[in-house]
Amino acid sequence: MRAPLIAALVLALAAAPAAAQPSASATAAAKPGTAQRRAILAALRPTIALELRSPVEFVVRDLRVEQGWALVIADPQRPGGGAIDGRHLPYFDDRDGLTVYALLRFGGGRWRLHDHVIGPTDVWYCGVEGPPASLLRC
Repeated sequence: MRAPLIAALVLALAAAPAAAQPSASATAAAKPGTAQRRAILAALRPTIALELRSPVEFVVRDLRVEQGWALVIADPQRPGGGAIDGRHLPYFDDRDGLTVYALLRFGGGRWRLHDHVIGPTDVWYCGVEGPPASLLRC
């Protein structure tokens, strides 16, 4: 019963008009409280909410933006700070928690999720082609 509700929420967020989205750019710093940071996290949120089967907010560990790419490292939690149970995820026992590592790319006036992993045990993004090496710090 919850899965259809979450799926509907994710679809509604994804279909929201661009005017309702925070302003974004390919290069602005993504410091706390900025529109850039809100736009990047808003682009990431629907996918993570769907995978975790829960509405999410993020506690950001690191968020870097460079040359139209963003790298996000963040811990998901329920809105208000509640813990999320990720035991339904495939290979949950082989994951390193629920920390989200995501690469996003700016295009068409908005941020789009390029790739992500929840609870990786390696630095998977070092092999991704496209983002500048200085962003990834590999």
